[in-house]
Amino acid sequence: MVVIFTVSSMPSQDLPSVGVPHADKVAHIIEYLILGFLLIRAISGSFGNIGLAKIIISVIIITSLYAILDEWHQSYVPGRQCDIFDFFADLVGANIGILLYRMKG
Repeated sequence: MVVIFTVSSMPSQDLPSVGVPHADKVAHIIEYLILGFLLIRAISGSFGNIGLAKIIISVIIITSLYAILDEWHQSYVPGRQCDIFDFFADLVGANIGILLYRMKG
């Protein structure tokens, strides 16, 4: 979450330009894939007795709230904006992270 916040705090002119269409969406998916994976791993390891469905719902709620806060925060960063499609990319990434965690074990 600290890494996501740090990158989100960078003004747009400080971000590298990769020249790939929608590269920002790919970055959002990767960031939240990692976050979703790590959160489900942490919650499963700490609260595994509450059941898988509750763990998955908790991870989705946490990542969704953080994604909303991240987009809101970006609206105050020079050259950045709040983007609903970034939010959707965040949710896609988090869900892929959850699925990858479930597939590994």
